[in-house]
Amino acid sequence: MTEIIEKPEAAQAAQAPSRAELAEQRAREAGQALLAKLQAQGEASLLNRAASRNGGIHNELGEPTVGPYVAFDVIMTSPWQFSGMPPYQPGKVIANGEYAYIFVYTWVNPTVDVPDGFAVPASVQLSGRTWRLTLDLLDVTTGTTQTISQTGIVQSGSSVQPGVGFAYFQVPTPDPGPDPAVMEANVTLDIVDPGQPYAAFATEFYDYDADPGFVFVPSAGPGWRHDQPNRYIVYSK
Repeated sequence: MTEIIEKPEAAQAAQAPSRAELAEQRAREAGQALLAKLQAQGEASLLNRAASRNGGIHNELGEPTVGPYVAFDVIMTSPWQFSGMPPYQPGKVIANGEYAYIFVYTWVNPTVDVPDGFAVPASVQLSGRTWRLTLDLLDVTTGTTQTISQTGIVQSGSSVQPGVGFAYFQVPTPDPGPDPAVMEANVTLDIVDPGQPYAAFATEFYDYDADPGFVFVPSAGPGWRHDQPNRYIVYSK
C-alpha cells in the first residue's frame, strides 16, 4: 500500500484565495471601518437630539422626513480599489479588469418621536419588510445605462438594518475600447412592500480622492460632496 502525503505548500496553494476574493475581502474590511465611524456619529447625533424631540442623521435625503426626524436614508462613496500591495488607494481612474468597489450606507431611524408623528419608530415599522438597493450606472460617453441591485429583509444583521447599515457594489470594469468611459454612479433605496412610503437616493457621497487642483484651481481634500455627480472613468490598459 502506498501512502500519499500531501506537501504543505500544495495544500496552501489549493486553499489560497483568488485575486477576486482577496479584493472583496479587503473591500469589506475597508467598508466596515467607515461603518464603525458612521455608527458612532449616528449614536452621537441621536443623543444630541434626544433633548429636543429625538431625531436621526439630519440630511433630509430620504422619505418620510418630518421636522428633524429623518426616518430612512442612504449615502455612498466614490470608488475604491484593492489591487496590488497596501496601502490601497481611491480609484476614480480605473483600468479595465481591475477590482473597484462603491460602499453604501443606509439609515433606518430606531428612535421614537411622538411630536413628529413617529410614536412607532421607522425601524419597528419596517421590521420584516423587503428592501431593494440599486446602483444605477450611466456611461456618460455613450449614454448607455446599467443597473445592479440587491434585495433583502430589514432586520438585524442584514445590509439594511436599524441604525446605520452597510452594503457594497463591485463596479464593472469592461474594456471600453480606445476612448475611456466616463461613468456616473447613483444609488437608490426603496421599501418595495405595498403601502410603505419609504424611499431615498444618495444626494451625498464621500469622496475618498484628494484633488490636487490645477494651476489657479485650489486643491480639495477628501470629504463629503453634496448634490454633485459621483463620477469615475474606466480606461483600456
